[in-house]
Amino acid sequence: MRKTAVLISVLVFMSCGKSAVKKPANLIPENQMVEILFDVILINSAKGVNKQLLQNKIENPLNYIYRTHGIDSLQFTESNTYYTYHTDQYNTIYEKVESKLDIEKAAYEAIIDAQKRIKDSIKKSRKNKIDTTKIAREKIKPIKKSLLPSSKFDSLRK
Repeated sequence: MRKTAVLISVLVFMSCGKSAVKKPANLIPENQMVEILFDVILINSAKGVNKQLLQNKIENPLNYIYRTHGIDSLQFTESNTYYTYHTDQYNTIYEKVESKLDIEKAAYEAIIDAQKRIKDSIKKSRKNKIDTTKIAREKIKPIKKSLLPSSKFDSLRK
């Protein structure tokens, strides 16, 4: 009885091991997988920000990604399963996706900062707008009465 229990537990442990995932015939290359996963992450983020706007622009986001990259859902699923099993490759893919996201984030932050600087400078220029009539009045000095021609003095005398 004891031998049977040991034999069954050994078989159970052996059956729990990972089964090898075969490389699919139409495996998506790593670089294209980076682009696809980048697009998937962007679309999922867009759903979180403004789902209605996304639905107005793109009817079915996943089909849009498949069409854009020239793949189908089965090819993506098989490739994703393969890369998931091969964790070193999958980690490399996700590191590339993360760095690409960081680059895009930095580019958009630079655009936002530039727009903010422009807006602030416009606000500042409006605030510091110079009243030219006030300056003109301050620059004109009152004329001394002694320099004015007297009424007794007629410059047109003959």
